[in-house]
Amino acid sequence: MAEHITEEEQAEALKRWWNDNWLSIVLPIVLALGGYVGWNAWDAYKARQAEAASIEYQSLLDMVEVGFGQELDPNKRLNAKDIANSIVSSYPGGMYADLSRLMLAKFAVEDKDLAQAASLLQAVVDEGANASISELAKTRLARVLSAQGKHDAALALVSSTSEPAYKALMAEIRGDIHFAQGQISLSRTAYQEALDGLDVQQFMRQRMIRIKLDSTSAAEPAAVKSEAAEANEGDA
Repeated sequence: MAEHITEEEQAEALKRWWNDNWLSIVLPIVLALGGYVGWNAWDAYKARQAEAASIEYQSLLDMVEVGFGQELDPNKRLNAKDIANSIVSSYPGGMYADLSRLMLAKFAVEDKDLAQAASLLQAVVDEGANASISELAKTRLARVLSAQGKHDAALALVSSTSEPAYKALMAEIRGDIHFAQGQISLSRTAYQEALDGLDVQQFMRQRMIRIKLDSTSAAEPAAVKSEAAEANEGDA
C-alpha cells in the first residue's frame, strides 16, 4: 500500500511539475524549430534571388555583346541601361547589383557624364558585396576623378590596397596620374612598380606598361625644360 501511495504521489508531483514548467520546455523547442525553418526559408529566398539576378545579368551581358570593331546598337544600349538599373534596384547589396553599377558607370563615361560615373562607382566602393569588387571600383573611380582633374583624390584611392590582385593595377594608375600631372620621375617609379608586380604570364599587360615606362624617358626632357622655364619666370 505504501508503495502504491508513493507511486501516486510521484505521478501527482510529476503532473504538477509539468503544469508549472511545460511552457519553459516546449517554447524553446518551438522557437528553435521555427528559427530553423525560418533560416532555411531565408536561405532559399536568397538563393532564388541570386539565381534571378544571375539570369538578368546574363541577359545584360548578352545585350551588350558586340563583334570586334563594332559599336553597340543605340536601342540595345538603352535596353541594357534599363536592365542594369532594374538589377540595381531589385537586388540591392548583391554582387550583380555591383557589376551592373560598374556597367552603368562605363556607359556614363562614354556619355561624358563623369559626375554620374563617379557617383555609381563610389556606391560600389562604399557598399560593395566584397572587398575585391570594391577595390576594382576604386581603380575605375580613380581614373574618373583624374579625368575630372581631381588628381589628389584619385591618388588617395589607389595609394594602397589589401587585395594583392590589384596592386600592379593601382601602381599603373598612379603612374598614369603622375604622368598627366607632368611628374615624370614619380610616374616612372609607379610604372616600374606595376611592372614588377605582374605575373610572368601577363604578357600583354607587361608590354603595355613597358610602353608607358619608355614614354617617361621621352617626356622627361620636356618636363625638365618646363620646370626650368617656370623657375626662370619666378626669378624674373
